[in-house]
Amino acid sequence: MKNKMLILGGTGGLGKELTKAFAKDYEVTSLGSKDLDITDFRKLELYFHVNVYDIIINLSGYNHDSFLHKYDEDLIHEAKRQINVNTLGNVNLLAACLPKMRKNKYGRIILASSVLSSKPVIGTSVYSASKSFIDSLAKTCALENASKGITCNAIQMGYFDGGMAHRLPKKFQSAIKGTIPMSRFGSIEELRNTIVYLINTEYVTGTSLKINGGLEF
Repeated sequence: MKNKMLILGGTGGLGKELTKAFAKDYEVTSLGSKDLDITDFRKLELYFHVNVYDIIINLSGYNHDSFLHKYDEDLIHEAKRQINVNTLGNVNLLAACLPKMRKNKYGRIILASSVLSSKPVIGTSVYSASKSFIDSLAKTCALENASKGITCNAIQMGYFDGGMAHRLPKKFQSAIKGTIPMSRFGSIEELRNTIVYLINTEYVTGTSLKINGGLEF
């Protein structure tokens, strides 16, 4: 019997590719924000009351680039949205899914962090900070649930095929690749292998695993 996997953010570039990559070995449910809004705690609570998963991968995220001094009354909603999706959204998710996992004494939770958590760039202040929040949140979640057979880890992702970077014009892709020691984007297969490792290795929990081609250590 296949383990049941939920991929949130499943309608995005990486989500679609990972859904296909996992379909053979897992019973995969892939949802986008229109299917299940992680900023709505009540809807999440109701959803997980009915639906039970062994593995949850949260790729949901929102980014808006802006210098800090440019946030004003007309733009501050963009900062709030990043916080709602990237920070409170993950809190909502964990609060909603953990009760059933704890009852079943098994669970694998993988949250999407970013290389920007450790190596921010100008204009990404709120987004980078929100990814650092995810790294810390995974640690506490791991501590609180290790005795229940549940692991929680974050993946500090660099630039991957199938994600936002892959949709950039070729000249910008080339510029980004020039900053990466491996001189390329990560493959979907490499991301899949990383996730499978975290699923199968219970002794790894509370980590923020860096997968970025040597861009940041």
